[in-house]
Amino acid sequence: MAVTDKERKLAATLSDPVLWGQAYLYNRDGSGRDYWLHQVEDLRCPAKNIIHLDGRDVGKSIVLSTDALHYAFTTRGGQGLIAAPHQGHLDTIIEEIEFQLDSNPDLMNSIALTKYGKPKIHRKPYFRLEFTNGSVLYFRPAGAYGDAFRSLHVGRVWVDEGAWLTERAWKALRQCLKAGGTLRIYSTPNGLRDTTYYRLTSSDQFHVFRWPSWLNPLWTEDREAELLEFYGGRDSSGWQHEVAGEHGKPSYGAFNVEQFNLCRQDLLEYQKIVITDSELRDCDTEEAAHDRLEMLLNLTPRSGQFWVGGDLGYTNDPTEIVVFQEMEIGERTLLKMILRVHLEHVSYPHIAQIIALLERYYTPAGIGVDNGGNGLAVVQELLTLDKYKGLELEGRLKGYDFGGMTRLAVRDGKEIKKRTKELMTSLINGALQRKQLIFPSDDLEVEDQFTTHTYTLRDGKIIYSKGNDHIIDAVRCAMLIREEGNLDPVGEEVVSLKPVLTNPVFI
Repeated sequence: MAVTDKERKLAATLSDPVLWGQAYLYNRDGSGRDYWLHQVEDLRCPAKNIIHLDGRDVGKSIVLSTDALHYAFTTRGGQGLIAAPHQGHLDTIIEEIEFQLDSNPDLMNSIALTKYGKPKIHRKPYFRLEFTNGSVLYFRPAGAYGDAFRSLHVGRVWVDEGAWLTERAWKALRQCLKAGGTLRIYSTPNGLRDTTYYRLTSSDQFHVFRWPSWLNPLWTEDREAELLEFYGGRDSSGWQHEVAGEHGKPSYGAFNVEQFNLCRQDLLEYQKIVITDSELRDCDTEEAAHDRLEMLLNLTPRSGQFWVGGDLGYTNDPTEIVVFQEMEIGERTLLKMILRVHLEHVSYPHIAQIIALLERYYTPAGIGVDNGGNGLAVVQELLTLDKYKGLELEGRLKGYDFGGMTRLAVRDGKEIKKRTKELMTSLINGALQRKQLIFPSDDLEVEDQFTTHTYTLRDGKIIYSKGNDHIIDAVRCAMLIREEGNLDPVGEEVVSLKPVLTNPVFI
């Protein structure tokens, strides 16, 4: 029987991930999926081993999800693993894949059914898709040790944000890939040199793709100027990693991942609250906003000793506020995170109201916030406006300049100082080493930020990575206000943690 043109076209479509994606997948606005030139090069690359050094917003998640879906749709009995350091990274890819399944009936019909007629889309303990042709896609977070990989043996592996996989996770991952299988690694580089990811980018066994952010067709001069200002120039590690997709200056982990993971626990009392400006728009009066915020926070009065930290961003930046409860367990002092408030596009008067509400419910021993962004304005409101006088926050509420110096002690008439952000970070690291901090194990954003925060050295100064650190900065403030509150001044050796304003030490 002669092969028809329609059959030839279908065969060509099924054999080419680019043509297949254009035929089956959609953009979020409902238009048909199209691919940029650099995405086409990746999807059609025949190499068994591929690794990326990518800037942000170059479409790597689109490429990864396209290739995974095409593989499962066209490979009878194929088994593939989509791996990432944390569940939060996987959720972005899962969301894209579920959108595509919902958008195309043909694609959804390729999902196998249970005996009860429901699609075989498993969500617990890990996300998994089973197809009518016998293919299976597994989605697994690496965690610290790669335990979730150990039971698998697959023919293809896609890794998202591979630069952040631990060495133990890499070993577990390699063992689950069949001989002759395909390995595709996507990541924004982080500057860490002692990693498998860094070594593989120089390996002759891997085809290397380098995708700087300006490959995005939507890149503009305004966007370039905005990012240059944010990261502090082209020679900054942030620009090199996040925009240029280069290894750049050597970087180092700000926190020990294993120590952090040992400090994560299931906390039944933990609350994460998200408030956006849309929930406050119809509040015409200050009283209405106060009542709305109190309802959204949904707090109950608590007894004990509490410390509050806040990274108060500008209106267009997220704000993070954390609350720690200090507890005595035997001879140990523990600091347990019991609340995180995430605010988006919320103005500083409302942020001040939220802090005032936290004060009323928890009566914290100290409230520390950063003086950047909205911090200074919030501190001034809370300390000077008559409506907040009854809170008596003087001495308990303090704003810290991350770019300044902090006086640690006076010895022989001379001040001993340390850079404020370095001091805050060392306080966190010390508490992690002593297993004194307890973080909620189910808050994936906390995990993501603490395990991916890095620093570089420039002229002997520590420069911390920027962007994905708002929760960390809130914790920094809480730790510093606690340290200041717990100090016992003794003579000349008094440790005064009063920040001294100087030029910024990070950019």
